[in-house]
Amino acid sequence: METNTSSTANVDRISALPPPILHHILSFLSLEQVVPTSVLSKTWKQLWHTFPNVEYNPRRSTFRRQKMVLKYLEQFLLNRYLDAISLEKLTLRVELLSDDPDLESIMNRCLSYAFASNVKELKLDVGCCRIYNVPQIVFYLKSIYVLDFEFCKLEPPRSTVTLLSLRKLCLSFVHVDDDVIRDMVAGCPLIEYIIINNCPGLKSLQLLGLNKLKEIKLDSNRCGLERVYINGVNVHSVDIKVYLEPCEVNVSSCKNLTHLRLDGLSITDKWLYNQISELPFLEYLALHYCMKLRCINISSPRLKELVFERCEELVEFELDTPNLSIFKCFNYVESFSSNALALSQTLLCFISHPVDNEWYLKFIKLLARFNLCSNVLNLQCNHEFSYKKKLTYEGETPSCCQSLPLSCWKHCIKEVKIECTEKYPIRQINRESFSSEDGDIMEKINDLWKSLLDMMILHSKIFAEYDGP
Repeated sequence: METNTSSTANVDRISALPPPILHHILSFLSLEQVVPTSVLSKTWKQLWHTFPNVEYNPRRSTFRRQKMVLKYLEQFLLNRYLDAISLEKLTLRVELLSDDPDLESIMNRCLSYAFASNVKELKLDVGCCRIYNVPQIVFYLKSIYVLDFEFCKLEPPRSTVTLLSLRKLCLSFVHVDDDVIRDMVAGCPLIEYIIINNCPGLKSLQLLGLNKLKEIKLDSNRCGLERVYINGVNVHSVDIKVYLEPCEVNVSSCKNLTHLRLDGLSITDKWLYNQISELPFLEYLALHYCMKLRCINISSPRLKELVFERCEELVEFELDTPNLSIFKCFNYVESFSSNALALSQTLLCFISHPVDNEWYLKFIKLLARFNLCSNVLNLQCNHEFSYKKKLTYEGETPSCCQSLPLSCWKHCIKEVKIECTEKYPIRQINRESFSSEDGDIMEKINDLWKSLLDMMILHSKIFAEYDGP
């Protein structure tokens, strides 16, 4: 029986798919890969002509080829504008390696045609080799939803900004000043997300009266930022990083704030207490490299997660946080007080702190405190233990042990093994052996390890081998 294979072989099933699906397929390709598909058939030519998302992101492209592609893109955007075909998204990543004014003019025309086609989202990155002045028309795009600029310059707007539909503003390494940002956000009544990353010229950031604003992320690496004031009734997330520069920050007016992360700020204990007390709905607080913190007192009824990292002078914690469930501290801790009903997870990481007998006694007492309120206790330590043989006389207690309630374990312990039970599994257990060269064994070493066993929430089994008296 003969089968007719010629008819099925010539069927173009892909071209028969609905345009939205074909557009989705093309979205995974670069501009230089999409353009050749327009010669396959009339269907594919029309698909390219109506493709809603245009992205030009060359890799290792020469200046000559880059200019050639931009000229093609200019004509393509012009045709769309003439045919009244709207544009959803335009992404241009261009390395302006030359002072060729013609290249900048081509870019300006590409943007103008995209604006005329009512583009909804614009991402523009011109590289760090030269500064590109964004056309003034960008301040008056009433239909645009997203503006994302990198390595550009925004000159002050010549009239009132009318970005009436803008929801998200991202500025990275963009040359601006205080007035530009103030005037720009004042003309964005629907703005929800603001990201500002290392923008030279910005000294004072004031975000006022933005009732739709939800999230703010600010990163200033030695850019001279001096003041941040945020007043937004619906702001729920603030993330500020200033790399140890003096910067005055006030977020106390964000009454619905739930997420606050501060990195590198020179804040004090008093500042932290006053600010947190004004944020009744705060659930997450993270402080990194805040070097002026010493003894913190936090009162926050809804706080659920608290993180401290590398706040090197911070040693005392007094927490009035009844709903706290996660406490992470990459810091040395001397004193800890909390009224949390039940911590589901505690992480303590001791970094670069002298390890001696006094430290271990404080450490044991600290574990006892967490034993009362934490279900899971994770410990991390980057110390290496190395002990030299002590000069002791037979029958005489080493001097370092005389002032301790328990014998100094570093003179007594011969070997330690930590074994995890099945009931409380953890990801990784390091099995280490500690040896003492003098071999002296003191009587209460078992009591020390027994007390540690009682305090460890992980319910590990600790075995100590020693030569008893």
